[in-house]
Amino acid sequence: MRGVAALFALVAGLALLAGTGVAWALRATPAPVPPPAGPVVPGSVAAPAWDPGAAGPVTAEPVGLTVDRAGRTLLTAPVLPVGVDASGAMGVPAEVATVGWYRFGPAPGAGAGSAVLAGHVDDREQGPGAFHDLAGLAPGDVVTIRRSAAPPVRYEVRAVRVVDKQALPAGELFARDGPPRLTLVTCGGPFDRGSRSYRDNVVVTAVPLVPPAGTS
Repeated sequence: MRGVAALFALVAGLALLAGTGVAWALRATPAPVPPPAGPVVPGSVAAPAWDPGAAGPVTAEPVGLTVDRAGRTLLTAPVLPVGVDASGAMGVPAEVATVGWYRFGPAPGAGAGSAVLAGHVDDREQGPGAFHDLAGLAPGDVVTIRRSAAPPVRYEVRAVRVVDKQALPAGELFARDGPPRLTLVTCGGPFDRGSRSYRDNVVVTAVPLVPPAGTS
C-alpha cells in the first residue's frame, strides 16, 4: 500500500471515565507526515498503513443514521465527521448522543472498503449514548445513512459480534478495499470498575441494501 505508514491502534473501546464519557481511540495520522513518537498503549491492535488515496474522493458526508426493524425505529442519531486529535487518537463527538464517522477512511456509499462509525455506549454524566443498544441489533435490521448533498444510502445488518478489545481485527474493520460495507462500533461486555473500562467491543457489520429493480 502506497503512502506514509501510520499506526492505527484501537484501544480501550468506549469506557466510562470520571465525567468524561469515552476512552475510545484510533491512533493514526491523516497527514503525510509521521506523528511524533508516543507511548505504546497496552492492548492496542495494529491496522493497515494509511493510504491518502485509497478511500477515493468523498462526495457526500454522512449527517445522520437510523436503524429500523420491520417498520420500528430502534435508534437514530446525528453523525459528524471526526479525525484525529493532537495525540493521534481518533476524535469523538463531545455529545454522547452523536456518532462519529472516521473521515480518513471510506464514506458510507463508497464503492469499496469499510466505512467506520463509532459511538458512545454511555457516559457517567450524560447517560446512555447513541450506541447504547447497538448490541441488540440483529441480522436483517436496516441502517439508513443520511448524507449531505446526496440521497441516503441503506445497509442491511449481517453480523453483530462482541469481540475482546485485545483481539479486535482492526485490519478488517478499517479496510479500504474489498466489498463495500458499513461498520458500527461501540464498547460492550463486562464493565471493569477497577480500570473503569469495558472489556469488549460491539462490532456491527452491514452491507449495501440494493433496492428492487424499478425502485429507488
